[in-house]
Amino acid sequence: MTSLTLLGKTGIDLIAFLFSANLITSMMFHISLNDVLIMSRKSYNIFLMSQEVQIRQDILDGLVVKQAVRDIASKETKTSKQALLYFISDDFSNLCKRNNIEKDGIVFAIKELNEYPILSKKRLAEDVCSLIDMYFGIGSK
Repeated sequence: MTSLTLLGKTGIDLIAFLFSANLITSMMFHISLNDVLIMSRKSYNIFLMSQEVQIRQDILDGLVVKQAVRDIASKETKTSKQALLYFISDDFSNLCKRNNIEKDGIVFAIKELNEYPILSKKRLAEDVCSLIDMYFGIGSK
């Protein structure tokens, strides 16, 4: 009884629909309440796994942005330029869409950050990384 309450009625609703649509008759299949609970549990577990994957995707997205911001402040010109290219790439656009982020504002801020001298840029980049941590729910370094 507790399992049924926790798992919802998804499996039961499906079986009821199939019976009502004459897609399943009691002569064709013998489906027990246990079978329905097993189907419900599997659906629920898939739902939980999907939620966990989404949370992990958000964290990975945050870590990617955080590293790209740090790369902007790199002493290595090549690394800094590659990071700038990332912020105008389709990959970054997709990340922004996935996380409901306004891309244009970020790109403008990154271009402004890139204009600062290296030491100021590094300090500001770490401040931006702290904001990224808060937005994406990432723990500290």
